Amino acid sequence: DGFDVHQIRCSYYSVLNCDDDAYLAARAIQFFAPGIPQVYYVGLLAGKNDDEMVKLTGEGREINRHNFTISEIEKEVQKPVVQRLLKLIDFRNDYPAFNGEFIIENAKDNEIKLTWKKDDKFCTLNIDLDTYKSVIEYIDENKNIVLYNI
Repeated sequence: DGFDVHQIRCSYYSVLNCDDDAYLAARAIQFFAPGIPQVYYVGLLAGKNDDEMVKLTGEGREINRHNFTISEIEKEVQKPVVQRLLKLIDFRNDYPAFNGEFIIENAKDNEIKLTWKKDDKFCTLNIDLDTYKSVIEYIDENKNIVLYNI
């Protein structure tokens, strides 16, 4: 049935219907939440459910544990969704406001607004939950406000 006490038996990308924008919106929420986000390699490569391995092994947990070959990795890392995710990871790793104060902003029912502030830096994640459009507004090194469409 795809669920046990310990995990959902589905890849992160597949559970979001392989919708790039929905996947990146979900990852952006994860990255803006307090703490240190983790991304397993299947998620990093926007891996889909590995139904063949489940059938081969009879083990449901194999659904989200595909063992990528080097050639598969080289191909998958070129996908636009993976490139967009890598850029988002770089932003999360490098932007200084993530070491500051976290704020959940007031938003409409179909929106999410999460902000980090530190000193003269801030970044706000804006997600439209109807369209999954995700935009980060932030201050760059020249003190300009920048809109980054994830």
